[in-house]
Order: sequence, then C-alpha cells, then structure tokens
Amino acid sequence: MLYVFFVHPTSSGPEGSAESLVSAHHAISSLQISLLSDRVTDRIFSDSDFDYVSSMGTPDILQLLLEERRRLALLWVGQVRAQIGTLMRFHRSQSALYANLSLSAELRLVYGFWSLLAFCRALEFLIFLRGPYRARAAVRRAVSAAGHLCDVTGGPVAFLRSRAAEMATASYKGGGITG
Repeated sequence: MLYVFFVHPTSSGPEGSAESLVSAHHAISSLQISLLSDRVTDRIFSDSDFDYVSSMGTPDILQLLLEERRRLALLWVGQVRAQIGTLMRFHRSQSALYANLSLSAELRLVYGFWSLLAFCRALEFLIFLRGPYRARAAVRRAVSAAGHLCDVTGGPVAFLRSRAAEMATASYKGGGITG
C-alpha cells in the first residue's frame, strides 16, 4: 500500500502547481463547510422525514422516501470519498515540499487516508444494505475522522499556499516588473 501511495503516478500536476493547491484547498473547504457540517449530515440521516411519512400510512410514498434517501446518502458518502481522494493525491504529490512532517506523522497520515477511504466503502455497503437511517452512528464516526484528517492536512495546504505567495512575489520582483 505504501508503494502505491508514494510511487503511483498522480494527476495533480507538477510540484508546487497552483492547480493541485487549488484542488486541495477546494477539497478541504468542501468537506469542512458543507459535506461534514452538522446541518447537512443531520438532514440527510435524520429520522424526522421518515417518522412523518410513515405516520401518513402510505407505503408507496414511504418506499419512495427510503429509496431516494438511500440514493442521497450514497451520493454524500461518494462525495466525501472523492474529496478525501483529492487530498490524498495532493499530499502524495506535494508532501516533499512540506518539511515539517516527520516519518511517523507521514505514516499516520497515510494510515488516516487509507482507513477513511476503507471506512467510506464500508459505510456505502452499510447504507446500501440497511438504509441511511440505521447508519447514523457510523456516519458520525466518518464525519469525525474526516474532520480530523482535514485539520491535519490543512497545515501542509496553508504552508504551500504561503510558499506559493512567496514564490509569486519573488518572481514579480525578480522579473523587473515595477509598480
């Protein structure tokens, strides 16, 4: 697994590229602001809609709600998994530029990426089999783990963002362009 993580070719662009930095920043923002927010997860996995529709006594509408909510929950997990994958690719391609990571921190981060991706797959399977309403405890664990990973990964993104700004300033000054 470590070989695949560190050696597998990436599509993130060259070292220090603005495109990979923007992708990572977008992934962290998307996860922290929308996908992992209590408002979104509570709404997707809340029992209130289920309770309301089941109290109406219309089995066809209840079945439709269950199918649509399952589909929505699976889409949510897929989006979380995709953003984690983006962060993993960014880290794999850019971690050499972030000198503050020790080997043990690097290995914990790799383990965090892989375990969260595996947990998301297991969560998809659970939602598919049992439905979104019975997966709330697992969703809370996934949200907590993904939030922690965003916090840990945010350091290298902030470091590279400041380094990119320094490089842009240096090239602006070194290029003979005056204001």
